[in-house]
Amino acid sequence: MRFFCRIFLLIVFILSAGEVLLAQQEREAVEDANIFSKFGQISKEELSMKADHNYPFEFLLKETSVRFQDGSGGLHAIIDHLVRIKIYSDDPLEITEASLVGIPFYNTDNLEVITQLEGITHQPDGSRVSLDPAQSTRSDLNSRYQIVEFEMPEAGAGSVLEYKYRVVRRYIEELPDFYFTRRVPTKKAAIVLQNEPFLRYKTVSQNINFRVDYNEVRIDTSSVPRIFTFTRPEPISIERWYASDIPAVEEKPYLSSIEDIHGKMKFQINEFGLPRQRLTNTWEYIAAQIRRTYNPFQPIKTYSEFGEIGRDIAESFDNLTEIQDSVFQYVNQSVQYSGLHSVFPTNSLVNVLEGEPANQAEINTVLMAILRGAGIEVYPIYISGRDYGRINTDFSSLFQFNSMLLYSEIEEEKYFMDASFPQSYPNLIPVESYTDQGLVLEEGDFYWADISPKKSVFDLNIIVDADLSAEGHLTGTLTANVLGYPARQIMQDIDRGESLNNIVKSTFFDVYQNATVSSSSIKSDNTVNGEIEISGEFKIENYAASFREGLELRPMIVGYLFENPFEESDRNVPVTLDAPEKLTVEYNILLPAGYEVEGVGEARSNELSGAELTEQYLALGRNLNYSFSVDISNKKFPATSYRDLRQLYQRWVELSNNAWYIKN
Repeated sequence: MRFFCRIFLLIVFILSAGEVLLAQQEREAVEDANIFSKFGQISKEELSMKADHNYPFEFLLKETSVRFQDGSGGLHAIIDHLVRIKIYSDDPLEITEASLVGIPFYNTDNLEVITQLEGITHQPDGSRVSLDPAQSTRSDLNSRYQIVEFEMPEAGAGSVLEYKYRVVRRYIEELPDFYFTRRVPTKKAAIVLQNEPFLRYKTVSQNINFRVDYNEVRIDTSSVPRIFTFTRPEPISIERWYASDIPAVEEKPYLSSIEDIHGKMKFQINEFGLPRQRLTNTWEYIAAQIRRTYNPFQPIKTYSEFGEIGRDIAESFDNLTEIQDSVFQYVNQSVQYSGLHSVFPTNSLVNVLEGEPANQAEINTVLMAILRGAGIEVYPIYISGRDYGRINTDFSSLFQFNSMLLYSEIEEEKYFMDASFPQSYPNLIPVESYTDQGLVLEEGDFYWADISPKKSVFDLNIIVDADLSAEGHLTGTLTANVLGYPARQIMQDIDRGESLNNIVKSTFFDVYQNATVSSSSIKSDNTVNGEIEISGEFKIENYAASFREGLELRPMIVGYLFENPFEESDRNVPVTLDAPEKLTVEYNILLPAGYEVEGVGEARSNELSGAELTEQYLALGRNLNYSFSVDISNKKFPATSYRDLRQLYQRWVELSNNAWYIKN
C-alpha cells in the first residue's frame, strides 16, 4: 500500500512541477511580448560597459514585438520596437552617426502609422535626457515610403541611447522584415510574434550565418473546464526568434547592396480563418494582383491620344527599331522626372508630355502607351533597385518591387527602357536599375527576365597622337569614341552649357592642372546608337621630367587608375560592378630629335573569366606606339574570382604609376 501511495505522490509532484514550469514559461513569454515595459530600465552594467571590439558603437538591444488588434478598417498589426545603442567613441562624427536615427515606413494610403515615439539618452553618471518627439522630421524616400528622422539628444562617449516606437500596420499579409544584423555588432536581437488563432505566418531566412534560437509557447486563456466532452478554444501561440553576439555586416566596395548580405527574416501569412486554411502565395498570384488592382495596360485604353502619337511617329519609319528609338527620344525629351522611383502611377497622365513633374512609373506608362500605338510589343518589367537588394524569388511579394521599366524584343534583340532617365535611349538604364532580374508582366502571363541592357556600359576607345619636346612638354590631339554612361555624361554637360574644351579637359585630363585643351569638336550618332566622337587638341607642360641624360615620362597619359579599388583582404561575397567596362587607349608618341629607342615589340595580357587586360608595345627610333585595353564584360564576379580580379586591377594601377626613362 505504501508503495502505491509513493507512486501516486510522485505523479502528483511531477504534474505539479510541470504546471509550475509551464506557468513560468507562459509568464516569460508574456513579458517578452511586452517590450515597452523595459523602456527606461538601463542597468549599471550597460552604463559602464566597455567595448570588446574596434567599432565606435554597438546595438545592446534590438527587440520587436508583433501582435494583432481590431481597428478601423479591419485587423491591424501592432509592431513595437525597442532599441538600445551604446557609444564608445569620442569622435564627433562617429557620435553623430550613432545618434542619428531614421525609421522608414510605408506611407501610401496610411498603410503604416508611427506612434508612441519616445527616446532617452542615458549618461554614464546616471542622468537622463529625454528626446522631444516634436523635433523629429518626416520626408519622402520614394513614391511609397517616408522616413521619420531624429537625433538623440546630448549623445557622447559612454552614453546609452534608447528609443521606442510603435508601427500600426493595416496590411497584415506580410510583416516588415526583421534585421538581426547592422553595420556594427549587436549584443542581443529578438522578435516576438503573438499569433491569433485564425492566422499563422511562414518565415524565410536570408543570410543567417549565425545561431538563431527559436521557441514557441502556447498559452491557454480559456475558462472552459478541461473535460474532453467540452470544446476548448486553441491556446494563444507566442513565437520567439532571438540571437546574441551578432557580428557586424561590413559594406565592402563593389557590393550590389548591403541589403543583399544583411541577416534578416521575412514573414508572410500562410494560414487564415477558423479553422485555419492554408494560403498559396505565388508569383502567379502577385501577377494577377497587379493586373486586378493596378492594371498597367488600362492607360493604353484610357489615354487614346498616346496611341495616336505613336501611330503618327510610326508612319515616318520603315522598321520597328527605328520606330522604338524615335518614340523613346520623343518621350525622353518631353518629360520632367520628379526624382521618385515608383512601381505604379499615382497621378493623372494627361500632362506628363507637357513637362509636368512625373514619377518613373507615370513616365514609362506613357511611353508604353505610345509604343503600343506605334506597333511595338512592349511590357512593364518590375524590379528591385540596387539600394533595395535583389529580389528573393522564394518569397512572393509585391513589396519587393520598387521600380518599373519597360521591356521589348525586336528581331530577337532585348531592350530595357526607362524614359525617366534623362539623355538616355533604349538599353541605357540607370545604374541603380541595373540589377539581376525583373518580372515581365503580360496581359495573361508573366516571366522573369535577366536584366542585360547592352548599351549600359562604360565604353571609351581613345587614340592619342602627340609630340614630346626636349623640355618635357606634350602636345597633340585626342580622339575618343564614347558609348554608354560616359557619353550620356558628356551630353548632359553640353546641355548644362559647358564648353567642349572644358568637357574634354575634365573627362580625360582632370589630374593635370597645367593642361590646356583647344579646338574641341563632337560628333553625335543620330541613330540613337548612343555613340559620340569627341576630339580636341591638348598641351601638358612639363609632362615628362627632363634631365641632362634623358626624359622620364609616364606612358599612361589618359585612362589611368592610380589606386586599386579592391582591398588586399579576402572576400566572401560576390563583386558587383556598376556595369561592364571597356577602355582601349592607343598612343602614338613622337620623341624629340636626338632621342631614340631600340626596336621593341611585345604583347602581354592578364585575364580571367569575364575580364581581360592586354598590353601591346611597338617602339622604333623616335616612335613610341603602344596600347592598353581593359575589357570587363561581366558585371558580376563570384567571390572565388576576387583575387584574380584584384590582380588584374593591380596591373592597371602599376601601368598608371609606371615611368619610362628614355636616354638622349
